[in-house]
Amino acid sequence: MTANGELKGVSLESFSISKKHSRFYFADGNVVFRVENTLYRIHRYFFQRDSPVFEVMFSLPTPIGERPEGEDEEKPIQLGGIDCRDFDRLLSLMYPKDFTNPYEFSTVEGWISILKLTTHWDFISIRNLAIKQLSSIGSSADLVMLGHQYGVSQWLLPEYMELCVRDEPLTLEEGRKLGVDMMVTINQIRNQIRYRSNLNRHKEAIVDLVRSVLSLPIDELRSA
Repeated sequence: MTANGELKGVSLESFSISKKHSRFYFADGNVVFRVENTLYRIHRYFFQRDSPVFEVMFSLPTPIGERPEGEDEEKPIQLGGIDCRDFDRLLSLMYPKDFTNPYEFSTVEGWISILKLTTHWDFISIRNLAIKQLSSIGSSADLVMLGHQYGVSQWLLPEYMELCVRDEPLTLEEGRKLGVDMMVTINQIRNQIRYRSNLNRHKEAIVDLVRSVLSLPIDELRSA
């Protein structure tokens, strides 16, 4: 069964030998997950408390005559489509090594891992933490891309505005992140607002232009 409560098809990976995670395999854990080829024995409390996806999954009745999935390493809950690196980062927030410095990573890549999994499993509180951290370290191109991919609409206006009104042109790296179509669209907006008459217009007029061309919600733009 997957973390969405759906049966997962049998694959060759299911028959490979799994290894216990060196850190996140606790003797007193009460649920066993399998991610890629690694077993995690952790405490279901955190997952059941903070994620409605897991709350529903753990509440599903076990068929008569069968053992519950996740009870032991012989029948782990397979978390398909997830990689160990991302899962390790999520667990490091739940089981910090040092409570005075609870974040074991500080990179955009690290917090994207958290945003991805918490969006997928609806961990609202930890997702908000990831949004907060990425807001302070992500580039405008990062936040536009992630805002669309993971539904963080609050990033879209301020970061699109930054890309459109700043003096510096878009870089090649930003173009790779945004994609050709979006890069062309942003450059078209930049060209429009760089006419002297437009540069002297009120900010809200430029906001309306950005909203219109990029089809962004009015409320999000006005609240930025």
